[in-house]
Amino acid sequence: MAEQAEPAALVRHCEKGVSPTKQSKKSTVLTGLLRSRWSLAMTRQAFTLAEVLITLTVIGVVAALTMPALMQNWQEKAFSTAKEVFDRRLEEATRQMNVNEALTGYTTTETFVDELKRYLKISQICPSDPSGCFAPVITNGNGSETVETKNLKNSSNLNEGNWGTKALGLGLINGYTAILSYNPDCPVPDISATGAQTTSCLSLVYDINGKAKPNKLGKDVYTLNANPFNTCIKIGSLCVSASDESFIPLDTCGSSPYDSSGSGSVACANNRWAGAKKACADIGMHLPTIDELSAMYQHKDELGMTSWFWSSTAGESTNSCAYAMDFGTSNSDYNKSCTGKDTVGGYASTLAARCVR
Repeated sequence: MAEQAEPAALVRHCEKGVSPTKQSKKSTVLTGLLRSRWSLAMTRQAFTLAEVLITLTVIGVVAALTMPALMQNWQEKAFSTAKEVFDRRLEEATRQMNVNEALTGYTTTETFVDELKRYLKISQICPSDPSGCFAPVITNGNGSETVETKNLKNSSNLNEGNWGTKALGLGLINGYTAILSYNPDCPVPDISATGAQTTSCLSLVYDINGKAKPNKLGKDVYTLNANPFNTCIKIGSLCVSASDESFIPLDTCGSSPYDSSGSGSVACANNRWAGAKKACADIGMHLPTIDELSAMYQHKDELGMTSWFWSSTAGESTNSCAYAMDFGTSNSDYNKSCTGKDTVGGYASTLAARCVR
């Protein structure tokens, strides 16, 4: 602290007891010395311009490397949360309609939506052109196909069932958009029906990000009982996806709707069966049951299926396995196996997923 005191004050302190003649000379020398030391002490407390620029450069490089990944993770989390919110609201709305006996009995999508407005907050309806309420173009999951939403005007454009009804564009007050078609032949669900059962009357494409980009299936666009890209193959009453669906394992150690039988002894952090189920659900389809796989086996050449495939049928005696079928054998009676759901220590990692609806 003494080094940073004012030089003049230090000079006066040091001049006490010094003769006038010597005092003048010593004062000049001492003042210069103290000022020099004070200036040096003050200089040491600041950064040089070069040091500041280097620091800013390092911060900029680190930010450039980390910010894109952080933003992507944040966006994916936001999209996932928004999807869950929409799913819950739609299921709750259709369950309440079912309780009030107002879910079925409509001949057109328009009359159904008129009733749906009482249970779901709809701000806009586009009856003649769905793209008035929706993004003009949507892209499939791998970016290989696009579809113009102005062409999704009928149920036949959304699903293979062709319910004979129009598809309406919808805007919801919370920013979601949708293209919806109603099935007039939808059976009346039981009063205690789940959300999945009460939404089976609907064919739906929805965007949890409104018209904003990326407008991509599996990112901000999802489907329910719908496939606007129309890439499935009809096998009896089944609509089978023309290609295998890629998927990643899920962590089902806690609760998960994609492994309702529980984790058991399975390595639940690497649950490939649950991942396959989710991948199909994300495109509005589902994994086939083991019986549906058997039906598909009879058309394996047409479907191009030659390896092991997951079914949605879980093992009866254990919750650590699910049934799969080998399409590479010549006899379907001997090619079924209850396979461990995880990738650890087994061949589950080689099983593929083919979705149906």
